[in-house]
Amino acid sequence: MSDFYDNKSILYSDTLIPDIFIYEYLPELTGDAVKTYIYCSFIGKTDSHIDIFKLTKKLGVEETVLRIALDELVKKQLISLVGNEIFISDIKGMEIDRLYKERTSLKIEDFGEKASIIVGINDSFFDGAMPIYMYGCIEQCFKKYGFEDAVMMQLFTVCKDKGSLSRNYIEAVAKDWAENNVKTAFDVQALFDARKKTMESQNKIYKALNRKSPFTQFETDIINKWFNEYHYTYETIEEALKRTVKIANPNIAYVDKILSTWHENNVRSIEDIKDNPKLRKVDPDEIRLLVQEHYQSINMKNSMLFETRRTEVFRKHPTAETLYNQINDLLFKQAFSPDKKAISEDIKNKNYELSLIFRQNNIPSDYLTRKYDCMLCKDTGVDNGHDCQCKKAFIDSLSASDFFK
Repeated sequence: MSDFYDNKSILYSDTLIPDIFIYEYLPELTGDAVKTYIYCSFIGKTDSHIDIFKLTKKLGVEETVLRIALDELVKKQLISLVGNEIFISDIKGMEIDRLYKERTSLKIEDFGEKASIIVGINDSFFDGAMPIYMYGCIEQCFKKYGFEDAVMMQLFTVCKDKGSLSRNYIEAVAKDWAENNVKTAFDVQALFDARKKTMESQNKIYKALNRKSPFTQFETDIINKWFNEYHYTYETIEEALKRTVKIANPNIAYVDKILSTWHENNVRSIEDIKDNPKLRKVDPDEIRLLVQEHYQSINMKNSMLFETRRTEVFRKHPTAETLYNQINDLLFKQAFSPDKKAISEDIKNKNYELSLIFRQNNIPSDYLTRKYDCMLCKDTGVDNGHDCQCKKAFIDSLSASDFFK
Protein backbone atom coordinates (compact mmCIF):
# COMPACT_ATOMS: atom_id res chain seq x y z
CA MET A 1 0.00 0.00 0.00
CA SER A 2 1.45 3.39 -0.91
CA ASP A 3 0.44 7.04 -0.67
CA PHE A 4 -0.53 7.20 -4.32
CA TYR A 5 -2.91 10.18 -4.13
CA ASP A 6 -1.80 13.78 -3.95
CA ASN A 7 -4.14 16.55 -2.81
CA LYS A 8 -5.24 17.38 -6.36
CA SER A 9 -6.10 13.79 -7.33
CA ILE A 10 -8.12 13.33 -4.16
CA LEU A 11 -10.02 16.53 -4.87
CA TYR A 12 -11.16 15.27 -8.29
CA SER A 13 -11.70 11.58 -7.53
CA ASP A 14 -14.55 9.54 -5.99
CA THR A 15 -14.73 6.21 -4.19
CA LEU A 16 -17.81 4.21 -5.17
CA ILE A 17 -19.49 2.08 -2.54
CA PRO A 18 -21.99 -0.50 -3.88
CA ASP A 19 -25.60 0.16 -2.94
CA ILE A 20 -25.90 -3.52 -1.97
CA PHE A 21 -23.33 -2.82 0.78
CA ILE A 22 -25.36 0.12 2.12
CA TYR A 23 -28.67 -1.74 1.96
CA GLU A 24 -27.68 -5.26 3.03
CA TYR A 25 -24.47 -5.03 5.04
CA LEU A 26 -24.04 -1.58 6.59
CA PRO A 27 -26.92 -1.90 9.14
CA GLU A 28 -25.34 -5.09 10.51
CA LEU A 29 -21.75 -3.81 10.86
CA THR A 30 -19.98 -1.98 13.68
CA GLY A 31 -18.54 1.49 13.14
CA ASP A 32 -14.96 0.19 13.01
CA ALA A 33 -15.90 -2.39 10.37
CA VAL A 34 -17.65 0.24 8.21
CA LYS A 35 -14.68 2.63 8.49
CA THR A 36 -12.26 -0.16 7.59
CA TYR A 37 -14.31 -1.31 4.58
CA ILE A 38 -14.65 2.21 3.18
CA TYR A 39 -10.94 2.94 3.51
CA CYS A 40 -10.02 -0.42 2.00
CA SER A 41 -12.35 0.39 -0.92
CA PHE A 42 -10.53 3.70 -1.33
CA ILE A 43 -7.10 2.05 -1.38
CA GLY A 44 -8.37 -0.79 -3.53
CA LYS A 45 -9.03 1.55 -6.45
CA THR A 46 -5.39 1.26 -7.47
CA ASP A 47 -3.92 -1.52 -5.32
CA SER A 48 -4.99 -5.14 -5.66
CA HIS A 49 -4.24 -5.77 -1.98
CA ILE A 50 -3.89 -3.81 1.24
CA ASP A 51 -1.34 -4.42 3.99
CA ILE A 52 -2.69 -4.69 7.57
CA PHE A 53 0.26 -3.03 9.28
CA LYS A 54 0.18 0.08 7.11
CA LEU A 55 -3.59 0.21 7.41
CA THR A 56 -3.36 0.52 11.22
CA LYS A 57 -1.25 3.66 10.80
CA LYS A 58 -3.57 5.16 8.21
CA LEU A 59 -6.70 4.58 10.28
CA GLY A 60 -5.02 5.45 13.58
CA VAL A 61 -6.29 2.34 15.38
CA GLU A 62 -4.67 -0.45 17.39
CA GLU A 63 -3.90 -3.63 15.49
CA THR A 64 -6.23 -5.64 17.77
CA VAL A 65 -9.12 -3.28 17.00
CA LEU A 66 -8.41 -3.50 13.27
CA ARG A 67 -8.25 -7.30 13.33
CA ILE A 68 -11.62 -7.50 15.08
CA ALA A 69 -13.12 -5.26 12.35
CA LEU A 70 -11.45 -7.33 9.62
CA ASP A 71 -12.75 -10.56 11.13
CA GLU A 72 -16.25 -9.08 11.05
CA LEU A 73 -15.84 -8.20 7.35
CA VAL A 74 -14.46 -11.66 6.53
CA LYS A 75 -17.47 -13.34 8.16
CA LYS A 76 -19.74 -11.20 5.97
CA GLN A 77 -17.63 -12.22 2.93
CA LEU A 78 -16.93 -8.55 2.20
CA ILE A 79 -13.17 -9.13 2.19
CA SER A 80 -10.71 -12.00 2.26
CA LEU A 81 -7.40 -12.24 4.12
CA VAL A 82 -4.25 -13.91 2.86
CA GLY A 83 -1.57 -13.56 5.50
CA ASN A 84 -1.44 -9.84 6.27
CA GLU A 85 -2.89 -8.81 2.92
CA ILE A 86 -6.52 -7.72 2.48
CA PHE A 87 -8.53 -8.27 -0.71
CA ILE A 88 -11.88 -6.57 -1.37
CA SER A 89 -14.62 -8.97 -2.49
CA ASP A 90 -16.68 -8.23 -5.60
CA ILE A 91 -19.98 -8.22 -3.73
CA LYS A 92 -21.90 -7.00 -6.79
CA GLY A 93 -20.57 -9.90 -8.85
CA MET A 94 -21.30 -12.34 -6.03
CA GLU A 95 -24.84 -11.03 -5.71
CA ILE A 96 -25.47 -11.09 -9.47
CA ASP A 97 -24.20 -14.67 -9.67
CA ARG A 98 -26.40 -15.76 -6.78
CA LEU A 99 -29.45 -13.94 -8.08
CA TYR A 100 -28.98 -15.48 -11.51
CA LYS A 101 -29.04 -18.95 -9.98
CA GLU A 102 -32.11 -18.11 -7.93
CA ARG A 103 -33.87 -16.48 -10.87
CA THR A 104 -33.29 -19.53 -13.09
CA SER A 105 -34.31 -21.98 -10.37
CA LEU A 106 -37.05 -20.11 -8.55
CA LYS A 107 -40.37 -19.03 -9.97
CA ILE A 108 -43.50 -17.97 -8.16
CA GLU A 109 -45.38 -20.97 -9.46
CA ASP A 110 -42.67 -23.26 -8.07
CA PHE A 111 -43.96 -22.57 -4.60
CA GLY A 112 -47.32 -24.18 -5.33
CA GLU A 113 -49.74 -23.59 -2.48
CA LYS A 114 -47.25 -21.17 -0.93
CA ALA A 115 -47.47 -18.83 -3.91
CA SER A 116 -50.34 -16.83 -2.39
CA ILE A 117 -48.44 -16.05 0.83
CA ILE A 118 -45.41 -14.95 -1.20
CA VAL A 119 -47.60 -12.62 -3.25
CA GLY A 120 -49.04 -11.29 0.02
CA ILE A 121 -45.56 -10.61 1.44
CA ASN A 122 -44.51 -8.97 -1.81
CA ASP A 123 -47.53 -6.66 -1.85
CA SER A 124 -47.63 -5.91 1.90
CA PHE A 125 -43.96 -5.24 2.57
CA PHE A 126 -42.29 -4.46 -0.76
CA ASP A 127 -45.05 -2.71 -2.74
CA GLY A 128 -44.89 -5.44 -5.39
CA ALA A 129 -41.11 -5.04 -5.96
CA MET A 130 -39.64 -7.70 -3.66
CA PRO A 131 -35.93 -8.38 -4.38
CA ILE A 132 -35.32 -11.72 -6.08
CA TYR A 133 -33.07 -12.94 -3.26
CA MET A 134 -36.00 -12.68 -0.84
CA TYR A 135 -37.66 -15.62 -2.63
CA GLY A 136 -34.74 -17.82 -1.57
CA CYS A 137 -34.99 -16.50 1.97
CA ILE A 138 -38.70 -17.39 2.12
CA GLU A 139 -38.09 -20.81 0.60
CA GLN A 140 -35.54 -21.58 3.32
CA CYS A 141 -37.99 -20.62 6.06
CA PHE A 142 -40.62 -22.92 4.60
CA LYS A 143 -38.39 -25.91 3.87
CA LYS A 144 -35.68 -25.69 6.54
CA TYR A 145 -37.73 -24.35 9.45
CA GLY A 146 -41.18 -25.65 8.57
CA PHE A 147 -42.94 -22.34 9.25
CA GLU A 148 -46.62 -22.14 8.45
CA ASP A 149 -48.00 -19.29 6.32
CA ALA A 150 -49.15 -17.15 9.26
CA VAL A 151 -45.67 -17.38 10.83
CA MET A 152 -44.11 -16.04 7.64
CA MET A 153 -46.39 -13.01 7.72
CA GLN A 154 -45.56 -12.46 11.40
CA LEU A 155 -41.85 -12.75 10.62
CA PHE A 156 -41.93 -9.96 8.07
CA THR A 157 -44.25 -7.86 10.25
CA VAL A 158 -41.86 -8.09 13.22
CA CYS A 159 -38.82 -7.26 11.07
CA LYS A 160 -40.58 -4.28 9.53
CA ASP A 161 -41.61 -3.01 12.98
CA LYS A 162 -37.96 -3.28 14.04
CA GLY A 163 -37.02 -1.15 11.04
CA SER A 164 -35.14 -3.72 8.97
CA LEU A 165 -36.28 -5.83 6.03
CA SER A 166 -32.74 -6.81 5.04
CA ARG A 167 -32.08 -10.44 4.26
CA ASN A 168 -29.51 -10.80 7.06
CA TYR A 169 -31.90 -9.50 9.72
CA ILE A 170 -34.86 -11.59 8.51
CA GLU A 171 -32.73 -14.74 8.43
CA ALA A 172 -31.39 -14.00 11.94
CA VAL A 173 -34.91 -13.61 13.39
CA ALA A 174 -36.12 -16.73 11.54
CA LYS A 175 -33.20 -18.76 12.91
CA ASP A 176 -33.94 -17.52 16.44
CA TRP A 177 -37.58 -18.59 16.14
CA ALA A 178 -36.62 -21.99 14.73
CA GLU A 179 -34.18 -22.58 17.63
CA ASN A 180 -37.12 -21.91 19.96
CA ASN A 181 -39.25 -24.56 18.21
CA VAL A 182 -41.56 -22.11 16.46
CA LYS A 183 -43.73 -23.70 13.79
CA THR A 184 -47.17 -22.13 14.17
CA ALA A 185 -48.61 -18.73 14.97
CA PHE A 186 -49.44 -20.04 18.45
CA ASP A 187 -45.77 -20.89 18.95
CA VAL A 188 -44.80 -17.32 18.03
CA GLN A 189 -47.26 -15.90 20.55
CA ALA A 190 -46.05 -18.33 23.22
CA LEU A 191 -42.44 -17.25 22.56
CA PHE A 192 -43.39 -13.57 22.83
CA ASP A 193 -45.33 -14.21 26.06
CA ALA A 194 -42.44 -16.15 27.58
CA ARG A 195 -39.94 -13.43 26.69
CA LYS A 196 -42.24 -10.74 28.01
CA LYS A 197 -42.55 -12.63 31.28
CA THR A 198 -38.78 -13.10 31.44
CA MET A 199 -38.25 -9.39 30.80
CA GLU A 200 -40.68 -8.49 33.57
CA SER A 201 -38.86 -10.85 35.91
CA GLN A 202 -35.50 -9.35 34.90
CA ASN A 203 -36.85 -5.90 35.76
CA LYS A 204 -37.91 -7.17 39.19
CA ILE A 205 -34.44 -8.66 39.73
CA TYR A 206 -32.91 -5.37 38.58
CA LYS A 207 -34.90 -3.47 41.22
CA ALA A 208 -34.31 -6.07 43.94
CA LEU A 209 -30.54 -5.74 43.48
CA ASN A 210 -30.83 -1.94 43.42
CA ARG A 211 -28.87 -1.84 40.18
CA LYS A 212 -27.79 1.49 38.72
CA SER A 213 -26.44 0.14 35.42
CA PRO A 214 -28.04 -2.25 32.89
CA PHE A 215 -27.29 -5.96 33.06
CA THR A 216 -24.38 -7.07 30.90
CA GLN A 217 -24.91 -9.80 28.30
CA PHE A 218 -23.08 -12.22 30.62
CA GLU A 219 -25.44 -11.39 33.50
CA THR A 220 -28.48 -11.70 31.23
CA ASP A 221 -27.32 -15.17 30.16
CA ILE A 222 -27.04 -16.19 33.83
CA ILE A 223 -30.57 -14.92 34.56
CA ASN A 224 -31.94 -16.77 31.52
CA LYS A 225 -30.27 -19.93 32.85
CA TRP A 226 -32.30 -19.66 36.05
CA PHE A 227 -35.54 -19.62 34.07
CA ASN A 228 -34.76 -21.81 31.06
CA GLU A 229 -32.29 -24.38 32.43
CA TYR A 230 -33.15 -24.53 36.12
CA HIS A 231 -36.86 -23.85 35.39
CA TYR A 232 -37.25 -21.70 38.51
CA THR A 233 -40.21 -19.41 38.97
CA TYR A 234 -39.64 -15.82 39.98
CA GLU A 235 -40.91 -16.68 43.48
CA THR A 236 -38.04 -19.14 43.95
CA ILE A 237 -35.52 -16.66 42.55
CA GLU A 238 -36.96 -14.00 44.84
CA GLU A 239 -36.19 -16.26 47.82
CA ALA A 240 -32.53 -16.28 46.74
CA LEU A 241 -32.62 -12.50 46.27
CA LYS A 242 -33.80 -12.10 49.86
CA ARG A 243 -30.59 -13.78 50.98
CA THR A 244 -28.54 -10.86 49.70
CA VAL A 245 -29.94 -8.64 52.47
CA LYS A 246 -26.70 -8.81 54.46
CA ILE A 247 -24.48 -8.24 51.42
CA ALA A 248 -23.13 -4.70 51.01
CA ASN A 249 -23.14 -4.98 47.20
CA PRO A 250 -25.75 -7.54 46.05
CA ASN A 251 -24.80 -9.04 42.68
CA ILE A 252 -25.85 -11.61 40.11
CA ALA A 253 -22.87 -13.89 40.82
CA TYR A 254 -23.86 -14.24 44.48
CA VAL A 255 -27.49 -15.05 43.64
CA ASP A 256 -26.31 -17.51 40.98
CA LYS A 257 -24.23 -19.35 43.58
CA ILE A 258 -27.29 -19.79 45.79
CA LEU A 259 -29.55 -20.93 42.94
CA SER A 260 -26.91 -23.27 41.50
CA THR A 261 -26.52 -24.88 44.95
CA TRP A 262 -30.28 -25.36 45.12
CA HIS A 263 -30.35 -26.82 41.62
CA GLU A 264 -27.57 -29.29 42.50
CA ASN A 265 -29.66 -30.37 45.50
CA ASN A 266 -32.79 -30.92 43.37
CA VAL A 267 -34.64 -27.93 44.78
CA ARG A 268 -37.75 -27.28 42.74
CA SER A 269 -39.72 -24.98 45.04
CA ILE A 270 -39.44 -22.91 48.19
CA GLU A 271 -40.88 -25.84 50.17
CA ASP A 272 -37.93 -28.01 49.05
CA ILE A 273 -35.53 -25.49 50.61
CA LYS A 274 -37.30 -25.64 53.95
CA ASP A 275 -37.39 -29.45 53.86
CA ASN A 276 -33.66 -29.87 53.04
CA PRO A 277 -31.49 -29.79 56.21
CA LYS A 278 -28.32 -29.52 54.11
CA LEU A 279 -29.42 -26.20 52.67
CA ARG A 280 -30.12 -24.79 56.12
CA LYS A 281 -26.50 -25.32 57.21
CA VAL A 282 -24.06 -22.43 57.16
CA ASP A 283 -21.93 -22.55 54.00
CA PRO A 284 -18.25 -21.70 54.80
CA ASP A 285 -17.73 -20.07 51.39
CA GLU A 286 -20.87 -18.02 51.88
CA ILE A 287 -19.74 -16.97 55.37
CA ARG A 288 -16.37 -15.92 53.95
CA LEU A 289 -18.02 -13.78 51.32
CA LEU A 290 -20.38 -12.22 53.86
CA VAL A 291 -17.50 -11.34 56.18
CA GLN A 292 -15.59 -9.77 53.29
CA GLU A 293 -18.61 -7.73 52.24
CA HIS A 294 -19.22 -6.74 55.89
CA TYR A 295 -15.78 -5.22 56.37
CA GLN A 296 -15.77 -3.63 52.93
CA SER A 297 -19.02 -1.91 53.84
CA ILE A 298 -17.63 -0.68 57.19
CA ASN A 299 -14.44 0.67 55.60
CA MET A 300 -16.38 2.40 52.85
CA LYS A 301 -18.68 4.02 55.42
CA ASN A 302 -15.79 5.32 57.56
CA SER A 303 -13.77 6.42 54.52
CA MET A 304 -16.72 8.47 53.27
CA LEU A 305 -17.15 9.99 56.75
CA PHE A 306 -13.46 10.92 56.86
CA GLU A 307 -13.51 12.47 53.36
CA THR A 308 -16.70 14.40 54.16
CA ARG A 309 -15.14 15.88 57.27
CA ARG A 310 -11.94 16.82 55.46
CA THR A 311 -13.85 18.53 52.67
CA GLU A 312 -15.97 20.42 55.22
CA VAL A 313 -13.00 21.69 57.27
CA PHE A 314 -10.77 22.54 54.31
CA ARG A 315 -13.55 24.43 52.52
CA LYS A 316 -14.12 26.67 55.52
CA HIS A 317 -10.48 26.91 56.61
CA PRO A 318 -7.96 26.78 53.70
CA THR A 319 -5.06 27.35 56.13
CA ALA A 320 -5.95 24.09 57.87
CA GLU A 321 -5.68 22.25 54.54
CA THR A 322 -2.23 23.75 53.92
CA LEU A 323 -1.00 22.71 57.38
CA TYR A 324 -2.56 19.24 57.06
CA ASN A 325 -0.78 18.60 53.73
CA GLN A 326 2.51 19.97 55.07
CA ILE A 327 2.33 17.63 58.08
CA ASN A 328 1.73 14.61 55.80
CA ASP A 329 4.65 15.62 53.59
CA LEU A 330 6.92 15.94 56.64
CA LEU A 331 5.84 12.54 57.96
CA PHE A 332 6.78 10.98 54.62
CA LYS A 333 10.09 12.87 54.58
CA GLN A 334 10.84 11.84 58.15
CA ALA A 335 10.66 8.16 57.26
CA PHE A 336 13.65 8.51 54.91
CA SER A 337 15.63 11.29 56.60
CA PRO A 338 18.64 10.75 58.94
CA ASP A 339 17.76 13.93 60.84
CA LYS A 340 14.42 12.75 62.22
CA LYS A 341 14.63 14.95 65.33
CA ALA A 342 14.55 18.26 63.40
CA ILE A 343 11.65 17.10 61.23
CA SER A 344 9.81 15.85 64.32
CA GLU A 345 10.06 19.30 65.85
CA ASP A 346 8.68 20.87 62.67
CA ILE A 347 5.75 18.40 62.69
CA LYS A 348 5.05 19.25 66.34
CA ASN A 349 4.91 22.99 65.57
CA LYS A 350 2.57 22.57 62.63
CA ASN A 351 0.30 20.27 64.64
CA TYR A 352 0.12 22.99 67.26
CA GLU A 353 -0.87 25.59 64.64
CA LEU A 354 -3.55 23.21 63.34
CA SER A 355 -4.88 22.60 66.87
CA LEU A 356 -5.22 26.36 67.36
CA ILE A 357 -7.43 26.61 64.28
CA PHE A 358 -9.55 23.74 65.63
CA ARG A 359 -9.95 25.34 69.07
CA GLN A 360 -10.75 28.78 67.64
CA ASN A 361 -13.52 27.28 65.49
CA ASN A 362 -14.89 24.76 68.02
CA ILE A 363 -13.78 21.76 65.94
CA PRO A 364 -13.13 18.57 67.97
CA SER A 365 -9.42 17.79 68.15
CA ASP A 366 -9.91 14.30 66.63
CA TYR A 367 -12.28 15.50 63.89
CA LEU A 368 -9.81 14.60 61.12
CA THR A 369 -8.71 11.32 62.70
CA ARG A 370 -9.73 8.18 60.76
CA LYS A 371 -12.52 6.39 62.66
CA TYR A 372 -12.85 2.63 63.09
CA ASP A 373 -15.77 0.55 64.30
CA CYS A 374 -13.28 -1.78 65.98
CA MET A 375 -10.04 -0.28 67.32
CA LEU A 376 -8.56 -3.74 67.98
CA CYS A 377 -8.34 -4.79 64.32
CA LYS A 378 -9.04 -1.41 62.68
CA ASP A 379 -11.88 -3.01 60.72
CA THR A 380 -9.79 -5.77 59.16
CA GLY A 381 -11.24 -8.68 61.17
CA VAL A 382 -7.72 -9.76 62.20
CA ASP A 383 -6.13 -9.00 65.60
CA ASN A 384 -2.50 -10.15 66.08
CA GLY A 385 -2.88 -12.88 63.47
CA HIS A 386 -6.15 -14.25 64.86
CA ASP A 387 -9.85 -13.64 64.19
CA CYS A 388 -10.88 -10.45 65.94
CA GLN A 389 -13.67 -10.44 68.49
CA CYS A 390 -15.79 -8.29 66.15
CA LYS A 391 -15.49 -10.91 63.39
CA LYS A 392 -16.52 -13.73 65.72
CA ALA A 393 -19.50 -11.69 66.89
CA PHE A 394 -20.56 -10.99 63.29
CA ILE A 395 -20.37 -14.69 62.33
CA ASP A 396 -22.36 -15.64 65.46
CA SER A 397 -25.03 -13.10 64.51
CA LEU A 398 -25.31 -14.66 61.04
CA SER A 399 -25.65 -18.18 62.39
CA ALA A 400 -28.29 -17.07 64.86
CA SER A 401 -30.32 -15.17 62.25
CA ASP A 402 -32.84 -16.48 59.72
CA PHE A 403 -30.35 -15.90 56.92
CA PHE A 404 -29.32 -19.53 56.56
CA LYS A 405 -32.60 -21.07 57.64
